[in-house]
Amino acid sequence: MATAQTAPPILRRRLGGLLRQYRTAAGLTLVPAAKLLNWENTRLSRVETGQYQIKPDEVSTLLKGFGVTDTEAIAEVTRVISSGQRAWWAAYADVLPQTYADIIALEAEAVLLRAYFPQLIPALLQTPAYAHALISSSPRAATQKTATALVQVRQGCKEILTRPTGPTELRTVIDESALYPRTGSASDLMRDQLLSLLDMSERPNIAIRIMPLDAPLHSGLTSNMTVMDFRHPWPSLAMVDHTRGGVFLEGAKDVDAFTEVFDAVYEAALPIDESRDVIKKYAKGTPHA
Repeated sequence: MATAQTAPPILRRRLGGLLRQYRTAAGLTLVPAAKLLNWENTRLSRVETGQYQIKPDEVSTLLKGFGVTDTEAIAEVTRVISSGQRAWWAAYADVLPQTYADIIALEAEAVLLRAYFPQLIPALLQTPAYAHALISSSPRAATQKTATALVQVRQGCKEILTRPTGPTELRTVIDESALYPRTGSASDLMRDQLLSLLDMSERPNIAIRIMPLDAPLHSGLTSNMTVMDFRHPWPSLAMVDHTRGGVFLEGAKDVDAFTEVFDAVYEAALPIDESRDVIKKYAKGTPHA
């Protein structure tokens, strides 16, 4: 998590939205709420829209003034705002679109990720070689230096799955077609990627299911998706990925809709043990054995 001075915009916006929610629940307009800190109402308005950084003690004053007594929520909001760790991805700002940086910031705070990306191995499970081959094929990666930097970012993101304390839980569905070597890809590149999938699937916080080639049509075919869950009181959100980052959907109805679709896709895929068997066959080069 970044310091208060370098908090990613997406986290500032989410904090602002949470404060606005508490303020309206308390029946306060901007003017009397801002007076809790001897502020002009325009300043609080900027905080609520994520344009202005707020300090931990100021957040505490507002929460108290809004009558918030949920100790778990207060502790979690304070943790996020008070964190003194600089965002590691800030060093790659010259190659990272802001929306991509927002995704990284959100993933770092998520407790559960549910992800489905047709045709590709999910980014958080990609080996450096697989990621490099994929990133290098994009027009954005105009230079070897840029591609290498983006691969380093992608590998850095994976730490959330393997950190010793509180690793993020990942549930993902991978289409069987994504296990096939792409034309022009070295066979050892794909084999190493598949072996890495098997290793990662051994972790208790990672569940990988394969959608078989003969699966019937399902609702997940319409788009990729990620649903992120966070510690209380932060609301869940859904994301649709695209070349420049992603579109975030934070409305409860939107999140519920994507969660419903993912759950249906997850249940339609092969069970975890059968999925591992399929990956093993592809790694051995005998998918139809």
